[in-house]
Amino acid sequence: MTEKEFVEKIGPLAAQDMKTSGVLASITAAQACLESGYGSTELAVNANNLFGMKCSLSGNTWDSVWDGVSKYTKKTNEQKPDGTVYTITADFRKYPDILTSIKDHSCYLNGAMNGSKRRYEGLSGEKDYRRAAELIKAGGYATDIAYVDKLCSLIERWDLTQYDKEDTGMSNSSLVNCTVKSPNHSGTRTHAIDRITPHCVVGQLSAESIGGCFDTSNVQASCNYGIGSDGRVVLCVDEGNRSWCSSSNANDQRAVTIECASDKTHPYAMTNAVYEKLIALCVDICRRNGKTKLLWFGDKNTALNYSPKSNEMVLTVHRWFANKSCPGDWLYSRLGDVANRVTAQLSGSSGGGTTGGGSTGGGSGNYKTGMYKVNVADLNIRKGPGTNYGINGVITDKGTYTITEIQNGSWGKLKSGAGWINVSTAYCSYAGAASGGSNSSGGSASSGAAYKTGTYKVDVDELNIRKGPGTNYGTNGSIKDKGMYTITEIQNGSWGKLKSGAGWINVDKAYCTYRGAASSGGSTAASSGSFQVQVSISDLYIRKGPGTNYGNNGFCPKGVYTIVETQSAGGYTWGRLKSGAGWIALEHTKRL
Repeated sequence: MTEKEFVEKIGPLAAQDMKTSGVLASITAAQACLESGYGSTELAVNANNLFGMKCSLSGNTWDSVWDGVSKYTKKTNEQKPDGTVYTITADFRKYPDILTSIKDHSCYLNGAMNGSKRRYEGLSGEKDYRRAAELIKAGGYATDIAYVDKLCSLIERWDLTQYDKEDTGMSNSSLVNCTVKSPNHSGTRTHAIDRITPHCVVGQLSAESIGGCFDTSNVQASCNYGIGSDGRVVLCVDEGNRSWCSSSNANDQRAVTIECASDKTHPYAMTNAVYEKLIALCVDICRRNGKTKLLWFGDKNTALNYSPKSNEMVLTVHRWFANKSCPGDWLYSRLGDVANRVTAQLSGSSGGGTTGGGSTGGGSGNYKTGMYKVNVADLNIRKGPGTNYGINGVITDKGTYTITEIQNGSWGKLKSGAGWINVSTAYCSYAGAASGGSNSSGGSASSGAAYKTGTYKVDVDELNIRKGPGTNYGTNGSIKDKGMYTITEIQNGSWGKLKSGAGWINVDKAYCTYRGAASSGGSTAASSGSFQVQVSISDLYIRKGPGTNYGNNGFCPKGVYTIVETQSAGGYTWGRLKSGAGWIALEHTKRL
């Protein structure tokens, strides 16, 4: 697990705890990062113990959520008053999950006594994270003189105050029409919500009837929501709790599960009312949980091994965890359409009209070859003409693409050979017959101009850097600074090779403006001679090369650094660190 992944996991759990403990989520999350090494310590891995809580603690008179029995024994270093270090074998608390570790830690902070006074008096309810950190330090929690600054630095680096908001995204949907609560659940989730798992109910049941399937403990099953055959929604298990739905504890801990009324026989078709309400419910779930994209990979291993970004939600299915056909082939073949339409609505596009698979969506179904303008932020490229085919990539540039063949209603074959896209009016608009000059790479064909090497100004907020000259190649990152870049080679119409070696960008006029031939020094003219700079911010990236198109090597700590080389690129002056760690943007430093 990366540091970022740990933060994204621990933040929502700390927010849940804050509701009852009053301890700022940002403080809890920062302490967890610092004391568990982002979940990597022996205690964290083997005992879910993020804070080094021993079985026996001084002043242990508070109400604890630890079971009082489970323990993990390990060697630890202790220190005598004279400074002598010695090793002992100690028993530490073992928890069933990390949420219990968080809750027990908060129990300690709120209940530990120092004589007749609470050790950390005033911590619960404190809204200022620095003041909260100072109260913890003053109470004797840590001897490190820099403990407060370390916590505050972590809070600022990871923007942990976002989890201090009272609304943590664990609310229920406003689309609910009725409630039939099930006793079959595991209580509060131990993982943030980043998956949605739609299921099929065998039978065209009402919302109330779906709820009735799970209202006794005899069935040992449940779901968060159910959608009846008429599109009405029933709430069975609060969204903040883990339902028993997917034959997988790990999946149910992080997924909102939805049972959908369907036919009793293969392919378990659903009414249009169910399908449209499923899309609306997915949009609502994503928005309340801070997600802007819903992803469908169509492949078990790819999906389950994927670590979603903070703004991403992933679709999973029951059949991946048990020998079942759920959610049925009817819905399974349309999950790509669900993902596309939900993402389109989250991005502000209507995204409406299609009914999945190879349907013609909101158009007439009379689609033809030619050029199509992509109108949504993310459009999957499929290996074949339908959502039952795997994904080859995603179009993110809202460019114009040449289609050479139409199959299954609205599925168009890209001229580049990258695969097939749905050219339905929900996603694309027809831009006319293909011209002889349209580019063969599948990139933008909005202009037949002859592009040439030289310097280009990026005009869009984000432009993908590809591993080769076309959208059929994977991405190496993206340009976000609207800077100036030197192109040394042109291929496939408008694809330009970056001088930096980072990859290829589309220099079509829809994305870039030509600024002339590159100077002898190019856009990365270098200077030599060493000097020192002062770094006073905590979130200055160290780049692997002189530009934002290069990956980062982490953050540059505050301090004084020696610069041995400078280069100009992308609107910044980049300085190479003497240590060899990489490059930093000198505009964010003070020269000494």
